[in-house]
Amino acid sequence: MAPFDRGSGEEVSKESLILEAAMDEFIAEGWGGARMQSIADRAGINKPLLHYYFRSKEKLYRETVYRVMEYFFGVVMGNVQGKDNFPDFLRSFIDTVVDETTSHPRIPLFLMQELSRGGEAIRSILSDVLGKQNPPVTEVMRDNILRAMERGEIRQVNPIHFIMNLIGSCLYYAMAEPMIMEIGKQIGMIGLFDKKAFIEERKEAIFTLLYHGVANE
Repeated sequence: MAPFDRGSGEEVSKESLILEAAMDEFIAEGWGGARMQSIADRAGINKPLLHYYFRSKEKLYRETVYRVMEYFFGVVMGNVQGKDNFPDFLRSFIDTVVDETTSHPRIPLFLMQELSRGGEAIRSILSDVLGKQNPPVTEVMRDNILRAMERGEIRQVNPIHFIMNLIGSCLYYAMAEPMIMEIGKQIGMIGLFDKKAFIEERKEAIFTLLYHGVANE
């Protein structure tokens, strides 16, 4: 599944094609440099048809952000919900975020572009997306941390700092892959680099660092 999949049919596929093209344009040019004509060209349609679906760049941009956030947090929620055992929850979250951002590397790149503008769209849209989840994935994350502290499984931590470390660790490779590859080249590892194996090692490294960093052992 991809961020813009919404079933089947000509109307849906055309809209999905436009949103895919819009994401590419916003990543490449940023909000200020993106042009509706360029998006139409990327989608292989004419500009009047683009305006039929999305009447302005602002509406197209916000719909792109919305679909990305809805998809990403929906996948995370689907995988972590019901994981009451803290290590299982943590591994599920890490595996999901790392796998999704590796499979769809444009997602973190697009979100970085939005954050570079100040993140106004993300703030308002994320509130809407999470408001439609029952419970929202953020509440599930918080409650898993609080329960683990109550059981004495992990030491007392500020949940928001743990969540920030968790999300940052999971997203870092997808956001910084070119730099990481160059570092690997500089220290002589690039010839042996197996991306699939590295991703699996990365997931285990994040779990080890975060879980054993707070576990009461």
